[in-house]
Amino acid sequence: MGNGLAARPAWDLDITSGWFVLGMTVVTVGAVVATVLTWQRRRLKRTRRIVTLIFTQLMVTLTILTAINSRMYFYSTVSDVLTIADGPPAPKVHVPHVKAPDLATTAALPAGPGAPAWMPPGGKVDTRHGVLVSTSVKGAKSGHHLPANVYLPAAYFDPARAAERFPVIQLQSGYPGTPSTWIRRMRIEKILAGLMESGKIPASIAVLPEQNPVDGRDSECVDAVGGARAATYLGEDVPAAVEANFRTAERPARWGIMGYSTGGFCAANLAINYPDRFGAAASLSGYYKAITDMTTGDLYKGNEEVRRANSPIVTIDRPRARPLRMYLFAARGEGPAVKDMQHFAARFRAPNEVTTVVAPSGGHNFHTWALGIPDALAWLGRAISPPPAVAG
Repeated sequence: MGNGLAARPAWDLDITSGWFVLGMTVVTVGAVVATVLTWQRRRLKRTRRIVTLIFTQLMVTLTILTAINSRMYFYSTVSDVLTIADGPPAPKVHVPHVKAPDLATTAALPAGPGAPAWMPPGGKVDTRHGVLVSTSVKGAKSGHHLPANVYLPAAYFDPARAAERFPVIQLQSGYPGTPSTWIRRMRIEKILAGLMESGKIPASIAVLPEQNPVDGRDSECVDAVGGARAATYLGEDVPAAVEANFRTAERPARWGIMGYSTGGFCAANLAINYPDRFGAAASLSGYYKAITDMTTGDLYKGNEEVRRANSPIVTIDRPRARPLRMYLFAARGEGPAVKDMQHFAARFRAPNEVTTVVAPSGGHNFHTWALGIPDALAWLGRAISPPPAVAG
């Protein structure tokens, strides 16, 4: 077991504790009482009223936010709030963005050697750090047609590697979130380029599919009873389209899936339910029981069998033809997330393998995931790497 964050200093208060919320409440009540008791005093009357009103309103707002945070675990400490970070440190490289036609589950684009036909001719695109492709996937089985991004590594365009087939990493976002969240907040294409160029992960294709067929609804990446077929789309249609249109390595041994928050649940659930597609998965701050809430709507319509079939804590016991390798990450400041992760990890039985990482601080937020992403990708890269050649 390891961690990706430094130990928390003594001054760094735990802002999710009940004592902290109580302290904020006491200060807020005190501010209200002080404002009322001093309201009619003549000395500096106008200035004092303005200052006490502003302070009281500020404390009321902060106390409400603190109470919400104590239940949702967005930020665990003072330093977590003060840290401003949109994503992990990214190499200062330029990864060009290009557009491609829709990807169908039967080959629509040439997958052979050389640059794809939709790449601008004449070397106008600098492929030294790879290319990010904006496209969409037409799902033959699910019927969904949704946007997606595909990262192609620099090696994909290397004439010396024109016959090579590359591992695949599928990336699922949290909710609310889209494929562009990985790009805007995480700068994932730069992270991938840096990890591949430093040799920490093999040159790989990364696919970032939209996972919510219904606008404004969290699909949980499952096939809803009588509703959207998100699992079929993500577990069958998207891999089939990528496989049909790009030079991909054999699955499931060299295919992995990774996500954060809801995407972490998706990664674990899809890897278990589609053993012929994914051989490894990484879940950052995910959860392991099927849920419904106001963002999902009634996904299961009371069907307990379908709910259990989408609960990794239950389905990890299923027999499978090939072992599943999984990487689980959570921050101690995420409340019950660490206990849930450890409970899930305890259900693994050989030949399946699990690696758990607990960060000593951090909350359920992008800063925590930012620090966890490089190590998670490095682990996933090793998991889908080809076995070392045996000297003859």
